[in-house]
Amino acid sequence: EPQTCLPFSRRLCPPLNLSLLDNKEQKAVHDSCGKYVKQERNLPSPPRFCGAREGRLNPCWSETAGNGSALSYCLPHFFILGEMKCGTTTVYELLLKHPRIVAPRTKEPRYLQQGRFAQTTLSRYAVNFRRAVETAAADTVTFDASPVYLRSKIARFWLARWLPEAKLIVLVRNPVQRSYSHWKMGYEWAHGKCSDGDMAQRLKEVAELLTFSSIIQRSLVVTYWDRCRQLTGGESAPSGFSLMALNDKRLPPAEQRHLHSPAATLNYSAFGRCLLTQDHDLILEYADELRGAWPVEPLKGAMSRAKHAVGSCSEMMMLPPAALQKSGSYAVELERWARIFPRSQIKVIVTDELTRGSQRIMNETFDFLQLPRMPIGNQSRFCVRGKAGVMDVLHASELNITIGHDTSEHAHLLAPQLKVGDCEPDSGHAHDEATGSDLHRIEPRVQERLRRFFEPHNRRLYRFLGRDLGW
Repeated sequence: EPQTCLPFSRRLCPPLNLSLLDNKEQKAVHDSCGKYVKQERNLPSPPRFCGAREGRLNPCWSETAGNGSALSYCLPHFFILGEMKCGTTTVYELLLKHPRIVAPRTKEPRYLQQGRFAQTTLSRYAVNFRRAVETAAADTVTFDASPVYLRSKIARFWLARWLPEAKLIVLVRNPVQRSYSHWKMGYEWAHGKCSDGDMAQRLKEVAELLTFSSIIQRSLVVTYWDRCRQLTGGESAPSGFSLMALNDKRLPPAEQRHLHSPAATLNYSAFGRCLLTQDHDLILEYADELRGAWPVEPLKGAMSRAKHAVGSCSEMMMLPPAALQKSGSYAVELERWARIFPRSQIKVIVTDELTRGSQRIMNETFDFLQLPRMPIGNQSRFCVRGKAGVMDVLHASELNITIGHDTSEHAHLLAPQLKVGDCEPDSGHAHDEATGSDLHRIEPRVQERLRRFFEPHNRRLYRFLGRDLGW
């Protein structure tokens, strides 16, 4: 029978004990859930939940179950959309110091992430906010801090349809510093997850290409490649950790290449000339690779063998050009959200300002959330220790998190605990008195290249915010 409203009281799909099933059982569950979840999509307008809205600040509904009893269900009052590596964990922890803010089951449910959304029922998502139901207080609120939502088309349109009054928080950070933090997380994950065995050996063989300077400069070249492809045509840039060799059509005949300088070789085609206009010195540094003269064995074979390991071990964090893209798209994503949500429902927090004046920024945030101001203490930075409790788990393999071994009806209480603590600066930090922040030490030449790359993106963000952040 076709549904005309969106219900909370359906079976949980996928089940909470999914991570305890073997791969074959998990696949069967996901196949079944995909079909079951489709019943919740494309409901007729106007959009409505099946239950009756309760008189609370937080969006909650009372819905009659099959046995005739009325049960309450809550969804988030507000969302931390991202960006990752901009302080979302710090804001998450500071928000929880407020007695009227109730923590979700896990920091990042990621319900509205592509891939998960197609296999997850609303009932399964709502489990994350049971604590808000259990408080039974009309003035408490809960939230979702999934930083993947900022660039999620699914999140934009689902929230606009089903929670149009939701408050949205976005954090932005100096993009050069954010890029380094992005790489550093991937590097630490890679060497923690793949610390021995064949995968570790593959990473070791290409260690010189996994430094921040190498990964971020390859990211720049890949980005310039795609930019020039749009202008001159041709094939897309190599994906991930791959060799960057131009098609023969973009180079002089093979038998003549030794007669040309690197610059002359690239000047042979409109595409090559375009690359040189993006960052002449950088492109010349990669000219040998672009014209197929580098790398030679054994490094060439090592790169081929390491391609999968770099992505898998770092949870895709080290693959070019991910760090660059996420750092350069604040304005684009904010503009997309602002086209469907009033600006009054969007709060932008600048990471350095949070570090420098955490109480002031959190007072503004509490005002934005329609909550009374509250002292938050002296700690202005929190970092995750390990991965447990960060994400809601749909696969046993996800980030090496498992829920536990209790498959009873109380399994929903066994969400892994999010562990946070002081942020330990590495030896490459320098304290910036102007911003009050610890800055990653980056090779000056690389930092300048990144500054030039991000400059137009920063100007676009400044126009959106109506002020210059001095990046």
